Amino acid sequence: MSPASLPHGIRHVLLRQRTISAGTGPRVLLLHGMADSSTVWERLLALVPHHADLRRAEIHTAELPWRGTGPPDWAHRPDCASWLAETLEELAATVGPADVVVAHSFSAMLLLDLVCGAAATSGHRLGGMVLVSPFFRPRPADFDWGTMTGLPEQFIRTMEEGIRVAAGPRSKPELHRALAERLCEVIGPYGWSRFFELYLRTPWLRTTDVRMPVLVVSGAADRIAPTREAHDLAARMPAGALHPIEESGHFPMAEQPARFADALGDFLRRITAVPGTTGERPRSTLVERI
Repeated sequence: MSPASLPHGIRHVLLRQRTISAGTGPRVLLLHGMADSSTVWERLLALVPHHADLRRAEIHTAELPWRGTGPPDWAHRPDCASWLAETLEELAATVGPADVVVAHSFSAMLLLDLVCGAAATSGHRLGGMVLVSPFFRPRPADFDWGTMTGLPEQFIRTMEEGIRVAAGPRSKPELHRALAERLCEVIGPYGWSRFFELYLRTPWLRTTDVRMPVLVVSGAADRIAPTREAHDLAARMPAGALHPIEESGHFPMAEQPARFADALGDFLRRITAVPGTTGERPRSTLVERI
């Protein structure tokens, strides 16, 4: 991917290496959702040094174009999944290809769209992927007029929940709605349209062609992307598995980081047990690339 910045100096994609394994664990890339940032993974990352399975992994995060402080023109590109393809290419060019990609919400849908669309990962075969709180409906009939009229409010609630989870006790709940509405203004009609277009396409995704191991993680109390949608998605992939996390909503990695870490660690352990998925490689000394 070209590293060129926008005229005002905002790069579309920022990659950062967060942990370096001392062993031969997988290289993992964490992708945040819309109007979020890599800080959504901080509570999980804090557990990595103390987790037997995760501390073996080389973990990277990406600040994607649809981050809250990202460039305003990202949604002008009709094929937003290509942003992920370019992110994977840049990671491969700088430190090596990803073995496992963990993607949340909007990015989970984009990653699935990318993988279902043939030569998704620039010729590199992922060892597996983790889709966190994805939006998915298997049949066109699952969308009706009420879906379309209700989704804008659902969109605002998604932003509101993200603000609540990130802020914790530090902010006033009565401000969350106003902040969420402001975030939606920043995302704008094009960003909203990209989300809705992607959601509407999910019934036609060739999920049965996805042969790699896939873990679908869903917050059991998620009212935005409910567990039934995660169940439908996992059931339509040959090596798909659903892992609901109790007492969490749309952001299980931040609301229940220990449970999420255990689920991810177990998945990585199973991935590395499959011959040919990962192997020994020299570790990069790169700490940050912005």
